[in-house]
Amino acid sequence: MKKIFFLFILLISLGACRPSSSSPDTLNPEEAFLIARNQVGPVKKGMTIKQLRALLPDDQMKKLASRSELSAETADNYYIYDDSTRLLFIVSPRRKNDETSRISQVIIKDHRFTTRSGIGLTSTVGEIRNAYPDSKIVPSINDIILYVRELDANFELDERYLSPTIWNDTTGNIQIDSIPASTEITDLTLVWTYDASNITDKLFWNDLIHHLVNWIVTQVPAILLLILIFIGLLRLLRFIVKKIRESATERLQKLKQDDSEGLKRINTIAEITYGIGRIFLWTIFILMLLEKFNINIAPILASAGIVGLAVGFGAQELVRDFISGFFMLLEDQIREGDVAIINGTGGTVEKIELRTTTLRDASGVVHIFQNGKINTLSNMTKEWSAMVVEIGVAYKEDTDQVNTVLKEVGEDMKKDPDFGPNILGVDLWGVDQFADSAIILKVKLTTKAGQQWSISREFRRRVKKAFERHHIEIPFPHLSLYAGEVTKPMPITLTKEETEDKK
Repeated sequence: MKKIFFLFILLISLGACRPSSSSPDTLNPEEAFLIARNQVGPVKKGMTIKQLRALLPDDQMKKLASRSELSAETADNYYIYDDSTRLLFIVSPRRKNDETSRISQVIIKDHRFTTRSGIGLTSTVGEIRNAYPDSKIVPSINDIILYVRELDANFELDERYLSPTIWNDTTGNIQIDSIPASTEITDLTLVWTYDASNITDKLFWNDLIHHLVNWIVTQVPAILLLILIFIGLLRLLRFIVKKIRESATERLQKLKQDDSEGLKRINTIAEITYGIGRIFLWTIFILMLLEKFNINIAPILASAGIVGLAVGFGAQELVRDFISGFFMLLEDQIREGDVAIINGTGGTVEKIELRTTTLRDASGVVHIFQNGKINTLSNMTKEWSAMVVEIGVAYKEDTDQVNTVLKEVGEDMKKDPDFGPNILGVDLWGVDQFADSAIILKVKLTTKAGQQWSISREFRRRVKKAFERHHIEIPFPHLSLYAGEVTKPMPITLTKEETEDKK
Protein backbone atom coordinates (compact mmCIF):
# COMPACT_ATOMS: atom_id res chain seq x y z
CA MET A 1 0.00 0.00 0.00
CA LYS A 2 2.84 2.39 0.85
CA LYS A 3 4.56 1.68 -2.48
CA ILE A 4 1.37 2.46 -4.39
CA PHE A 5 0.95 5.70 -2.47
CA PHE A 6 4.52 6.87 -3.14
CA LEU A 7 4.17 5.91 -6.83
CA PHE A 8 0.98 7.96 -7.04
CA ILE A 9 2.73 10.97 -5.50
CA LEU A 10 5.63 10.58 -7.94
CA LEU A 11 3.31 10.49 -10.95
CA ILE A 12 1.47 13.57 -9.74
CA SER A 13 4.76 15.38 -9.23
CA LEU A 14 5.98 14.53 -12.71
CA GLY A 15 2.67 15.54 -14.25
CA ALA A 16 2.52 18.80 -12.34
CA CYS A 17 6.09 19.79 -13.03
CA ARG A 18 5.84 19.07 -16.76
CA PRO A 19 5.91 22.30 -18.77
CA SER A 20 2.55 23.13 -20.22
CA SER A 21 3.96 25.03 -23.19
CA SER A 22 5.85 24.32 -26.31
CA SER A 23 9.11 25.73 -27.52
CA PRO A 24 8.85 28.54 -30.10
CA ASP A 25 10.70 26.31 -32.52
CA THR A 26 7.90 23.73 -32.38
CA LEU A 27 5.12 26.27 -33.01
CA ASN A 28 3.72 26.42 -36.50
CA PRO A 29 3.36 29.86 -38.13
CA GLU A 30 -0.34 29.99 -37.33
CA GLU A 31 0.28 29.60 -33.58
CA ALA A 32 3.27 31.99 -33.39
CA PHE A 33 0.92 35.02 -33.14
CA LEU A 34 -2.30 33.30 -32.18
CA ILE A 35 -4.65 34.71 -29.54
CA ALA A 36 -6.79 32.01 -27.96
CA ARG A 37 -8.57 31.53 -24.66
CA ASN A 38 -5.57 29.71 -23.18
CA GLN A 39 -2.76 30.91 -25.41
CA VAL A 40 -0.94 34.00 -26.65
CA GLY A 41 1.69 32.88 -29.13
CA PRO A 42 4.26 30.78 -27.23
CA VAL A 43 2.68 31.61 -23.87
CA LYS A 44 0.02 29.20 -22.71
CA LYS A 45 -2.26 29.32 -19.72
CA GLY A 46 -0.70 27.56 -16.74
CA MET A 47 2.86 28.48 -17.68
CA THR A 48 5.12 29.95 -15.02
CA ILE A 49 7.59 32.79 -15.39
CA LYS A 50 10.39 30.29 -14.88
CA GLN A 51 9.16 28.13 -17.74
CA LEU A 52 8.80 31.16 -19.99
CA ARG A 53 12.33 32.29 -19.15
CA ALA A 54 13.61 28.85 -20.15
CA LEU A 55 12.01 29.26 -23.59
CA LEU A 56 13.38 32.72 -24.37
CA PRO A 57 16.86 34.22 -24.53
CA ASP A 58 17.78 36.50 -21.66
CA ASP A 59 17.90 39.61 -23.87
CA GLN A 60 14.30 39.13 -24.98
CA MET A 61 12.82 39.21 -21.46
CA LYS A 62 13.10 42.14 -19.05
CA LYS A 63 11.54 42.55 -15.62
CA LEU A 64 10.13 45.86 -14.44
CA ALA A 65 8.13 46.63 -11.30
CA SER A 66 5.07 48.85 -11.63
CA ARG A 67 2.96 50.55 -8.97
CA SER A 68 -0.81 50.43 -9.01
CA GLU A 69 -2.63 53.71 -9.59
CA LEU A 70 -5.18 52.85 -6.90
CA SER A 71 -2.88 51.52 -4.18
CA ALA A 72 0.73 51.51 -3.09
CA GLU A 73 1.21 47.86 -4.04
CA THR A 74 3.73 46.93 -6.71
CA ALA A 75 3.57 44.14 -9.27
CA ASP A 76 6.12 42.37 -11.45
CA ASN A 77 5.81 42.94 -15.22
CA TYR A 78 7.92 40.96 -17.68
CA TYR A 79 8.38 42.63 -21.07
CA ILE A 80 8.83 40.16 -23.95
CA TYR A 81 10.65 41.33 -27.11
CA ASP A 82 11.46 39.71 -30.44
CA ASP A 83 14.87 39.55 -32.09
CA SER A 84 14.57 43.12 -33.33
CA THR A 85 13.80 44.50 -29.84
CA ARG A 86 10.16 44.94 -30.80
CA LEU A 87 7.80 44.67 -27.83
CA LEU A 88 5.47 41.71 -28.29
CA PHE A 89 3.53 41.51 -25.00
CA ILE A 90 3.77 42.01 -21.26
CA VAL A 91 3.11 39.17 -18.80
CA SER A 92 2.43 39.43 -15.06
CA PRO A 93 2.58 36.56 -12.53
CA ARG A 94 0.10 36.01 -9.74
CA ARG A 95 2.71 36.69 -7.03
CA LYS A 96 5.56 39.15 -7.16
CA ASN A 97 9.14 38.06 -6.62
CA ASP A 98 8.17 34.47 -7.39
CA GLU A 99 9.11 33.07 -10.79
CA THR A 100 7.39 29.78 -9.99
CA SER A 101 4.08 31.64 -9.95
CA ARG A 102 1.64 31.15 -12.82
CA ILE A 103 1.10 33.87 -15.42
CA SER A 104 -2.18 35.61 -14.68
CA GLN A 105 -2.22 38.42 -17.23
CA VAL A 106 -0.97 39.01 -20.78
CA ILE A 107 -1.07 42.50 -22.30
CA ILE A 108 -0.65 42.30 -26.07
CA LYS A 109 1.40 45.08 -27.68
CA ASP A 110 2.13 43.73 -31.19
CA HIS A 111 -0.50 44.16 -33.90
CA ARG A 112 0.45 40.83 -35.48
CA PHE A 113 -1.30 38.91 -32.68
CA THR A 114 -4.84 37.99 -33.76
CA THR A 115 -7.50 35.44 -32.94
CA ARG A 116 -8.65 32.77 -35.37
CA SER A 117 -11.38 35.20 -36.32
CA GLY A 118 -8.78 37.84 -37.16
CA ILE A 119 -9.48 40.03 -34.13
CA GLY A 120 -6.52 41.97 -32.75
CA LEU A 121 -5.31 45.40 -31.74
CA THR A 122 -6.38 46.90 -35.09
CA SER A 123 -9.94 45.64 -34.80
CA THR A 124 -12.91 47.91 -34.24
CA VAL A 125 -15.84 47.49 -31.88
CA GLY A 126 -18.09 46.46 -34.74
CA GLU A 127 -15.67 43.74 -35.88
CA ILE A 128 -15.32 42.39 -32.36
CA ARG A 129 -19.09 42.28 -31.86
CA ASN A 130 -19.58 40.51 -35.16
CA ALA A 131 -16.95 37.88 -34.29
CA TYR A 132 -18.10 37.49 -30.69
CA PRO A 133 -21.79 38.38 -30.26
CA ASP A 134 -21.74 37.60 -26.53
CA SER A 135 -19.31 40.43 -25.79
CA LYS A 136 -20.46 43.05 -23.32
CA ILE A 137 -19.46 46.46 -22.02
CA VAL A 138 -17.83 46.69 -18.57
CA PRO A 139 -17.26 50.22 -17.18
CA SER A 140 -13.86 51.01 -15.69
CA ILE A 141 -12.34 54.07 -14.01
CA ASN A 142 -10.71 55.72 -17.01
CA ASP A 143 -11.60 53.31 -19.79
CA ILE A 144 -14.54 51.44 -21.24
CA ILE A 145 -13.86 47.71 -21.51
CA LEU A 146 -15.40 45.42 -24.07
CA TYR A 147 -15.22 41.99 -22.46
CA VAL A 148 -15.16 38.85 -24.60
CA ARG A 149 -15.98 35.83 -22.50
CA GLU A 150 -14.85 33.27 -25.10
CA LEU A 151 -11.30 34.63 -24.86
CA ASP A 152 -11.26 35.94 -21.30
CA ALA A 153 -10.06 39.09 -23.01
CA ASN A 154 -10.58 42.78 -22.24
CA PHE A 155 -10.60 45.18 -25.21
CA GLU A 156 -10.10 48.68 -23.77
CA LEU A 157 -11.69 51.71 -25.37
CA ASP A 158 -10.29 55.10 -24.48
CA GLU A 159 -13.02 57.36 -23.15
CA ARG A 160 -11.41 60.37 -24.79
CA TYR A 161 -12.23 59.04 -28.25
CA LEU A 162 -15.92 58.69 -27.45
CA SER A 163 -18.74 61.17 -27.22
CA PRO A 164 -19.31 62.58 -23.71
CA THR A 165 -22.94 61.46 -23.89
CA ILE A 166 -21.94 57.79 -24.02
CA TRP A 167 -20.79 57.64 -20.40
CA ASN A 168 -23.67 57.91 -17.91
CA ASP A 169 -22.24 59.32 -14.66
CA THR A 170 -25.52 58.77 -12.79
CA THR A 171 -25.99 55.03 -13.25
CA GLY A 172 -22.57 53.94 -14.48
CA ASN A 173 -24.24 52.00 -17.31
CA ILE A 174 -23.16 52.26 -20.91
CA GLN A 175 -25.41 51.29 -23.77
CA ILE A 176 -23.37 49.17 -26.15
CA ASP A 177 -25.44 50.33 -29.11
CA SER A 178 -24.38 53.90 -28.36
CA ILE A 179 -20.73 53.09 -29.11
CA PRO A 180 -19.95 53.58 -32.80
CA ALA A 181 -18.94 50.42 -34.62
CA SER A 182 -15.89 52.23 -36.02
CA THR A 183 -14.42 52.82 -32.55
CA GLU A 184 -10.90 51.42 -32.28
CA ILE A 185 -9.38 49.79 -29.23
CA THR A 186 -6.29 50.91 -27.35
CA ASP A 187 -5.26 47.84 -25.37
CA LEU A 188 -5.91 44.11 -25.39
CA THR A 189 -5.45 42.12 -22.19
CA LEU A 190 -6.05 38.44 -21.46
CA VAL A 191 -6.76 37.59 -17.83
CA TRP A 192 -6.15 34.01 -16.73
CA THR A 193 -7.66 32.89 -13.45
CA TYR A 194 -7.02 29.67 -11.56
CA ASP A 195 -9.77 29.71 -8.98
CA ALA A 196 -12.68 27.38 -8.30
CA SER A 197 -14.75 29.03 -11.01
CA ASN A 198 -12.60 27.11 -13.51
CA ILE A 199 -12.98 23.81 -11.69
CA THR A 200 -13.81 22.01 -14.92
CA ASP A 201 -10.67 23.34 -16.55
CA LYS A 202 -7.77 20.90 -16.75
CA LEU A 203 -5.32 23.74 -16.16
CA PHE A 204 -7.03 24.53 -12.87
CA TRP A 205 -6.29 21.04 -11.58
CA ASN A 206 -2.77 21.10 -13.01
CA ASP A 207 -2.16 24.39 -11.23
CA LEU A 208 -3.63 23.08 -8.00
CA ILE A 209 -1.53 19.93 -8.11
CA HIS A 210 1.55 21.95 -9.03
CA HIS A 211 1.11 24.24 -6.05
CA LEU A 212 0.38 21.31 -3.77
CA VAL A 213 3.47 19.39 -4.83
CA ASN A 214 5.58 22.55 -4.71
CA TRP A 215 4.29 23.29 -1.21
CA ILE A 216 4.98 19.72 -0.07
CA VAL A 217 8.51 19.80 -1.45
CA THR A 218 9.44 23.23 -0.12
CA GLN A 219 7.39 23.67 3.06
CA VAL A 220 6.69 20.24 4.56
CA PRO A 221 10.37 19.54 5.45
CA ALA A 222 10.56 22.97 7.10
CA ILE A 223 7.33 22.28 9.00
CA LEU A 224 8.61 18.89 10.17
CA LEU A 225 11.88 20.49 11.29
CA LEU A 226 9.90 23.20 13.09
CA ILE A 227 7.81 20.56 14.90
CA LEU A 228 10.94 18.66 15.93
CA ILE A 229 12.57 21.84 17.24
CA PHE A 230 9.38 22.72 19.12
CA ILE A 231 9.18 19.27 20.75
CA GLY A 232 12.88 19.49 21.62
CA LEU A 233 12.44 22.91 23.23
CA LEU A 234 9.47 21.63 25.26
CA ARG A 235 11.53 18.71 26.53
CA LEU A 236 14.46 21.04 27.25
CA LEU A 237 12.17 23.36 29.21
CA ARG A 238 10.79 20.44 31.21
CA PHE A 239 14.33 19.16 31.89
CA ILE A 240 15.55 22.58 33.06
CA VAL A 241 12.55 23.09 35.38
CA LYS A 242 12.99 19.56 36.74
CA LYS A 243 16.68 20.14 37.48
CA ILE A 244 15.97 23.47 39.17
CA ARG A 245 13.28 21.81 41.29
CA GLU A 246 15.60 18.96 42.29
CA SER A 247 18.42 21.40 43.12
CA ALA A 248 16.12 23.55 45.27
CA THR A 249 14.74 20.45 47.04
CA GLU A 250 18.25 19.18 47.82
CA ARG A 251 19.26 22.55 49.22
CA LEU A 252 16.10 22.68 51.32
CA GLN A 253 16.75 19.21 52.71
CA LYS A 254 20.29 20.17 53.68
CA LEU A 255 19.04 23.19 55.58
CA LYS A 256 15.93 21.62 57.10
CA GLN A 257 15.06 17.98 57.50
CA ASP A 258 11.29 18.44 57.39
CA ASP A 259 9.76 21.35 55.48
CA SER A 260 6.65 20.27 53.60
CA GLU A 261 5.56 23.88 53.04
CA GLY A 262 8.90 24.67 51.46
CA LEU A 263 8.41 21.77 49.05
CA LYS A 264 4.96 23.11 48.19
CA ARG A 265 6.44 26.50 47.40
CA ILE A 266 9.13 24.98 45.19
CA ASN A 267 6.56 22.89 43.30
CA THR A 268 4.25 25.89 42.86
CA ILE A 269 6.99 28.13 41.47
CA ALA A 270 8.24 25.32 39.20
CA GLU A 271 4.74 24.74 37.77
CA ILE A 272 4.22 28.46 37.19
CA THR A 273 7.58 28.78 35.41
CA TYR A 274 6.89 25.74 33.27
CA GLY A 275 3.42 27.05 32.36
CA ILE A 276 4.74 30.47 31.32
CA GLY A 277 7.49 28.84 29.25
CA ARG A 278 4.99 26.58 27.50
CA ILE A 279 2.71 29.48 26.61
CA PHE A 280 5.68 31.38 25.14
CA LEU A 281 6.86 28.38 23.07
CA TRP A 282 3.35 27.56 21.83
CA THR A 283 2.79 31.17 20.74
CA ILE A 284 6.04 31.31 18.75
CA PHE A 285 5.39 27.87 17.23
CA ILE A 286 1.84 28.72 16.07
CA LEU A 287 2.94 32.02 14.53
CA MET A 288 5.79 30.34 12.62
CA LEU A 289 3.48 27.51 11.52
CA LEU A 290 0.91 29.98 10.17
CA GLU A 291 3.66 31.68 8.22
CA LYS A 292 4.59 28.34 6.65
CA PHE A 293 0.98 28.02 5.45
CA ASN A 294 1.35 31.43 3.75
CA ILE A 295 -0.96 33.09 6.27
CA ASN A 296 -0.04 36.69 6.91
CA ILE A 297 0.60 36.97 10.64
CA ALA A 298 1.04 40.75 10.61
CA PRO A 299 -2.71 41.40 11.13
CA ILE A 300 -2.73 38.76 13.88
CA LEU A 301 0.17 40.43 15.65
CA ALA A 302 -1.42 43.85 15.20
CA SER A 303 -4.74 42.58 16.56
CA ALA A 304 -2.98 40.86 19.45
CA GLY A 305 -1.15 44.10 20.21
CA ILE A 306 -4.40 46.08 20.22
CA VAL A 307 -6.15 43.47 22.35
CA GLY A 308 -3.16 43.33 24.69
CA LEU A 309 -3.18 47.11 24.99
CA ALA A 310 -6.92 47.13 25.75
CA VAL A 311 -6.55 44.32 28.27
CA GLY A 312 -3.56 46.09 29.78
CA PHE A 313 -5.61 49.22 30.41
CA GLY A 314 -8.70 47.33 31.58
CA ALA A 315 -6.97 44.67 33.66
CA GLN A 316 -4.22 46.59 35.40
CA GLU A 317 -5.33 45.31 38.79
CA LEU A 318 -5.42 41.74 37.51
CA VAL A 319 -1.87 41.99 36.17
CA ARG A 320 -0.71 43.64 39.40
CA ASP A 321 -2.36 40.86 41.44
CA PHE A 322 -0.60 38.15 39.42
CA ILE A 323 2.79 39.83 39.64
CA SER A 324 2.41 40.41 43.39
CA GLY A 325 1.28 36.81 43.92
CA PHE A 326 4.24 35.48 41.94
CA PHE A 327 6.74 37.45 44.04
CA MET A 328 4.97 36.45 47.27
CA LEU A 329 5.57 32.82 46.34
CA LEU A 330 9.06 33.47 45.00
CA GLU A 331 10.20 35.35 48.10
CA ASP A 332 8.45 32.89 50.45
CA GLN A 333 6.69 35.65 52.36
CA ILE A 334 3.89 33.41 53.67
CA ARG A 335 2.86 29.79 53.26
CA GLU A 336 -0.31 27.83 53.64
CA GLY A 337 -0.91 27.19 57.34
CA ASP A 338 0.97 30.27 58.53
CA VAL A 339 -0.64 32.61 61.04
CA ALA A 340 -0.41 36.09 59.59
CA ILE A 341 -1.84 39.58 59.88
CA ILE A 342 -2.82 41.01 56.49
CA ASN A 343 -3.95 44.63 56.32
CA GLY A 344 -4.73 44.50 60.05
CA THR A 345 -6.72 41.22 59.90
CA GLY A 346 -5.20 38.19 61.64
CA GLY A 347 -5.85 34.55 60.94
CA THR A 348 -4.56 31.33 59.41
CA VAL A 349 -3.52 31.31 55.75
CA GLU A 350 -5.68 28.72 54.02
CA LYS A 351 -4.76 29.26 50.37
CA ILE A 352 -2.21 31.24 48.36
CA GLU A 353 -2.88 31.74 44.67
CA LEU A 354 -1.42 34.05 42.05
CA ARG A 355 -4.37 36.44 42.28
CA THR A 356 -5.71 36.12 45.84
CA THR A 357 -4.75 35.03 49.35
CA THR A 358 -7.36 33.43 51.65
CA LEU A 359 -7.25 34.00 55.43
CA ARG A 360 -9.51 32.50 58.12
CA ASP A 361 -9.66 34.26 61.50
CA ALA A 362 -10.25 32.72 64.96
CA SER A 363 -14.02 33.18 64.59
CA GLY A 364 -14.07 31.11 61.40
CA VAL A 365 -14.65 34.08 59.10
CA VAL A 366 -12.90 33.76 55.72
CA HIS A 367 -11.15 36.87 54.40
CA ILE A 368 -9.99 37.06 50.76
CA PHE A 369 -7.37 39.63 49.81
CA GLN A 370 -6.21 40.65 46.33
CA ASN A 371 -2.45 40.18 46.25
CA GLY A 372 -1.96 43.55 44.59
CA LYS A 373 -3.82 45.31 47.42
CA ILE A 374 -1.90 43.80 50.34
CA ASN A 375 -0.23 46.79 51.95
CA THR A 376 0.96 45.26 55.24
CA LEU A 377 1.74 41.61 55.88
CA SER A 378 2.99 40.23 59.22
CA ASN A 379 3.90 36.56 59.37
CA MET A 380 3.76 35.26 62.97
CA THR A 381 5.02 31.76 62.12
CA LYS A 382 7.99 32.41 59.82
CA GLU A 383 10.71 29.79 60.47
CA TRP A 384 10.41 30.24 64.28
CA SER A 385 8.14 32.07 66.74
CA ALA A 386 8.42 33.76 70.10
CA MET A 387 6.18 34.94 72.92
CA VAL A 388 7.03 37.48 75.66
CA VAL A 389 5.28 36.59 78.94
CA GLU A 390 4.76 39.34 81.54
CA ILE A 391 4.59 38.17 85.18
CA GLY A 392 3.70 40.44 88.10
CA VAL A 393 4.72 39.81 91.77
CA ALA A 394 4.16 41.76 94.95
CA TYR A 395 6.61 44.49 95.97
CA LYS A 396 7.54 42.53 99.09
CA GLU A 397 8.87 39.56 97.11
CA ASP A 398 12.56 38.97 96.38
CA THR A 399 13.01 39.36 92.62
CA ASP A 400 16.13 37.17 92.62
CA GLN A 401 14.12 34.32 94.12
CA VAL A 402 11.37 34.94 91.55
CA ASN A 403 13.91 34.72 88.69
CA THR A 404 15.23 31.45 90.15
CA VAL A 405 11.72 29.99 90.23
CA LEU A 406 11.01 31.13 86.65
CA LYS A 407 14.26 29.59 85.49
CA GLU A 408 13.39 26.27 87.14
CA VAL A 409 9.98 26.28 85.46
CA GLY A 410 11.62 26.91 82.08
CA GLU A 411 14.15 24.12 82.58
CA ASP A 412 11.41 21.68 83.58
CA MET A 413 9.40 22.49 80.44
CA LYS A 414 12.45 21.95 78.20
CA LYS A 415 12.83 18.48 79.73
CA ASP A 416 9.15 17.66 79.23
CA PRO A 417 8.70 15.15 76.31
CA ASP A 418 5.52 16.88 75.12
CA PHE A 419 6.67 20.52 75.23
CA GLY A 420 10.46 20.30 75.23
CA PRO A 421 10.98 19.47 71.51
CA ASN A 422 9.06 22.63 70.55
CA ILE A 423 11.03 24.98 72.83
CA LEU A 424 14.10 26.62 71.29
CA GLY A 425 15.01 28.85 74.21
CA VAL A 426 13.86 30.48 77.50
CA ASP A 427 15.34 33.93 78.14
CA LEU A 428 14.81 35.71 81.49
CA TRP A 429 14.66 39.44 80.88
CA GLY A 430 14.27 40.25 84.59
CA VAL A 431 12.47 43.26 86.08
CA ASP A 432 10.89 45.31 83.34
CA GLN A 433 8.81 47.92 85.14
CA PHE A 434 7.23 49.00 88.43
CA ALA A 435 3.46 48.92 88.04
CA ASP A 436 0.83 50.34 90.37
CA SER A 437 0.52 47.22 92.51
CA ALA A 438 3.19 44.83 91.18
CA ILE A 439 6.71 44.43 89.90
CA ILE A 440 6.61 43.23 86.24
CA LEU A 441 9.15 40.64 85.09
CA LYS A 442 9.42 39.45 81.48
CA VAL A 443 10.34 36.06 80.04
CA LYS A 444 10.86 35.41 76.31
CA LEU A 445 9.89 31.93 75.06
CA THR A 446 11.39 31.02 71.65
CA THR A 447 9.55 28.12 70.00
CA LYS A 448 9.10 26.38 66.73
CA ALA A 449 6.79 28.11 64.26
CA GLY A 450 3.21 28.21 65.51
CA GLN A 451 3.92 26.71 68.96
CA GLN A 452 4.28 29.96 70.92
CA TRP A 453 0.67 30.07 72.10
CA SER A 454 0.49 26.55 73.57
CA ILE A 455 3.96 26.88 75.14
CA SER A 456 3.13 30.24 76.75
CA ARG A 457 -0.15 28.93 78.18
CA GLU A 458 1.57 25.93 79.74
CA PHE A 459 4.38 28.16 81.06
CA ARG A 460 1.88 30.44 82.81
CA ARG A 461 0.10 27.44 84.35
CA ARG A 462 3.32 26.06 85.77
CA VAL A 463 4.44 29.46 87.08
CA LYS A 464 1.18 29.77 89.03
CA LYS A 465 1.74 26.42 90.71
CA ALA A 466 5.42 27.16 91.41
CA PHE A 467 4.56 30.51 93.04
CA GLU A 468 2.02 28.75 95.29
CA ARG A 469 4.65 26.24 96.41
CA HIS A 470 7.15 28.99 97.21
CA HIS A 471 4.52 31.31 98.73
CA ILE A 472 5.22 34.04 96.18
CA GLU A 473 2.32 36.42 96.03
CA ILE A 474 0.78 37.33 92.71
CA PRO A 475 -0.86 40.66 93.53
CA PHE A 476 -4.17 41.91 92.34
CA PRO A 477 -5.76 45.34 92.85
CA HIS A 478 -7.12 46.04 96.45
CA LEU A 479 -9.66 48.69 97.49
CA SER A 480 -9.58 50.00 101.15
CA LEU A 481 -12.33 52.23 102.60
CA TYR A 482 -11.26 54.66 105.39
CA ALA A 483 -13.93 56.76 107.19
CA GLY A 484 -11.56 58.88 109.35
CA GLU A 485 -12.38 60.46 112.85
CA VAL A 486 -14.39 63.57 111.97
CA THR A 487 -17.62 62.05 113.38
CA LYS A 488 -17.24 59.69 116.35
CA PRO A 489 -19.87 57.04 117.18
CA MET A 490 -22.31 57.81 120.06
CA PRO A 491 -21.25 55.98 123.31
CA ILE A 492 -23.96 53.79 124.90
CA THR A 493 -23.62 52.38 128.50
CA LEU A 494 -25.99 50.01 130.21
CA THR A 495 -26.11 49.80 134.08
CA LYS A 496 -27.04 46.80 136.17
CA GLU A 497 -30.25 48.28 137.50
CA GLU A 498 -31.53 49.08 133.95
CA THR A 499 -30.77 45.57 132.92
CA GLU A 500 -32.74 44.00 135.79
CA ASP A 501 -35.76 46.31 135.14
CA LYS A 502 -35.87 45.18 131.52
CA LYS A 503 -35.90 41.58 132.61
